[in-house]
Amino acid sequence: MAETKQKTVKSKVKKKHWAQILAPKLFDSMVLGETNIGEKEEMLKKSVTANLMVLTDDPRKQGYNVRFDVKEVKDGKAHTQVVGIDMTPSAIKRLIRRGRDKIDDSFVVRIGGGRLVRVKPVLVTSTKASRAAQTEMRLAVRKRVRDTFAKMRFDDIVKDIIDMKTQRVLRDLCSKTHPVRSVDIRELIILTQDRTMNAEMEALLEKEATEEDARRAQMAAAAAAASVSEESAPAPTGKGSRKPRKVLSPQEEEEAAGKSDMTEGPEEPGV
Repeated sequence: MAETKQKTVKSKVKKKHWAQILAPKLFDSMVLGETNIGEKEEMLKKSVTANLMVLTDDPRKQGYNVRFDVKEVKDGKAHTQVVGIDMTPSAIKRLIRRGRDKIDDSFVVRIGGGRLVRVKPVLVTSTKASRAAQTEMRLAVRKRVRDTFAKMRFDDIVKDIIDMKTQRVLRDLCSKTHPVRSVDIRELIILTQDRTMNAEMEALLEKEATEEDARRAQMAAAAAAASVSEESAPAPTGKGSRKPRKVLSPQEEEEAAGKSDMTEGPEEPGV
């Protein structure tokens, strides 16, 4: 009886290697971590979350987390883009106290390039607020955010949130309706279908950015022209204006004193 030969099947072993994941230019392209992958396409599915304190080396920023998605792989390194920023649950809990109201909201806005972003602000009042006041503050925040983010890049929006510029503007706006202790952005994230920018979005974004730069340059030139015209304007010569006092030499002062003595009348004789 002939022996049957068994065929050995060799399995292909994919060689894996370590690849760095880099942050975008907003965070100076710092290394977010490393991953062990075998194929380049595996990197495009990666998502990384990092605490803002680590990214900025500022302990005061530990209440925020930033989410990154890998957008491309070059030279064996994964380059990411920021797709969201959100507050930690512990940071939100620290805002709540007795005698205050927490006002939450969630809405979608269209930013530069036509991408859709979900914004979730959270307002904390200093004292209890009526329902009418809460509704008015919600609507005011929605309008200001839509107008402000309309032609801004997502990275610029995130930078303003990190620098607390957006929060200060919204707090001052809401304080006109009711005393507000703090205004924060609980979450800001690009909708899933708009995280990959197509050529049309990029062209629109570049056009809007060029228009915005031209508008700012025009405003700066107008402000500079106004300041120059104020400096070159002649001094006022009206009724209320005062002429500069002439500086006299010592000889002229003596002559002036002598003339004043001559114009005085004779002294009255004593009784």
